[in-house]
Amino acid sequence: RLAHAVEYRPDSVSCVRFLLSERPVRIGLEDWMMAAKGDDGSAVEISTETRTASTTGSDINSICASPARFALKPGQFLHDADSTESLNSFTRRTCSMNVFSLFFDYTTVIAKDSKESCSVGEAYPLLNRFKDIRCFDKNRVKVKYPDGSHDFIHANYVDGFRERNKFILTQAPLEQTREQFWGMVLQENAVMVVSLIALDDRQCRRYIPIKNGTTINFGAYTIEHHGSQQIRDAYDATILKVRHGSEPERKLLHICYFDWPDKGTPTRPTEILNLIADINYNRRLMTEEAEKSGWLKSGTQSPIVMHCLAGVGRSGTLAALDICCRKLDYTEKQSTGPMVDVKDTVLRLRSQREMAVHNPEQYLFLHLAVIEYALRQRYYDDVDSIDLSNFNGYVA
Repeated sequence: RLAHAVEYRPDSVSCVRFLLSERPVRIGLEDWMMAAKGDDGSAVEISTETRTASTTGSDINSICASPARFALKPGQFLHDADSTESLNSFTRRTCSMNVFSLFFDYTTVIAKDSKESCSVGEAYPLLNRFKDIRCFDKNRVKVKYPDGSHDFIHANYVDGFRERNKFILTQAPLEQTREQFWGMVLQENAVMVVSLIALDDRQCRRYIPIKNGTTINFGAYTIEHHGSQQIRDAYDATILKVRHGSEPERKLLHICYFDWPDKGTPTRPTEILNLIADINYNRRLMTEEAEKSGWLKSGTQSPIVMHCLAGVGRSGTLAALDICCRKLDYTEKQSTGPMVDVKDTVLRLRSQREMAVHNPEQYLFLHLAVIEYALRQRYYDDVDSIDLSNFNGYVA
């Protein structure tokens, strides 16, 4: 079973170079299947003409703007269809900018960060990977530590597009938090764990077995490896079975994307767009199987547990891109046409996970990836007007 994603084939696109989309890959439910790859087609060269973007007084004044706060009424979503910017407006504005002005725009985002209480995590410094990356109290995940002394783990619930708590963004497990990490996965009924760093025992202690048929124990939790497959040459997908005491055995999917540089971005947005499609598609399949097996009650939410090293940079960027893509898909069917606002999305995301989208390179990557996604989905009426030559060296 493969999802039928639309494949975009370039005709007269003169502004960007990109790869064809691929169908989402169905992973490990009885058989491993790779999506058929379409024709690559010839790459289109980027224009060499360069424009400049100036910094206006209003941009400078926005640095001093008040912190972003998002008060929601009952029934409202943090990320919804309402937006002040159409896809065409967003694209024109992005094309009029350059690397410097987009980096500057990122400073206006971080200037609006609200100061939230993080007192619980600050009381347990040994459970935080980095002293300067804190965990909000208001939406932290509460999981009993093995000795029962507290319920802190460096993890926050994060909303998706029109979906509350779609993600749990967390730091990579520490040596002393691996048992608690698995307690969180089972407590939250997750069917999928996504790692955006290699589990090499250097930066991140291994918390899953590495060979088929082997097991690893963390306290009362037993994790068994049931086969891995490298997908699209960019990530490994592993089927795990997890047991805890007398509870029913659970089958989970672990995805490990190993090609995202620390504090940087992937070289091609296509790889991450494919990864997002695979995550969403297989989340649905794994949820259906969990419901059939009986351990997940029908209608119960199953968040995606996602981490990088700190759980803010790569993880935040992937969550933000998923939100923007889902918003484009949803609004494209509405009378407004496709709508997207990367800046607003990042501001809202950072209200739930401190320092999400951790650096300006990731912020720039989001803009370019959103444009590529819209191209792939054929959401533009006029692709010839899209000129990203100001970002030479950043567009793959």
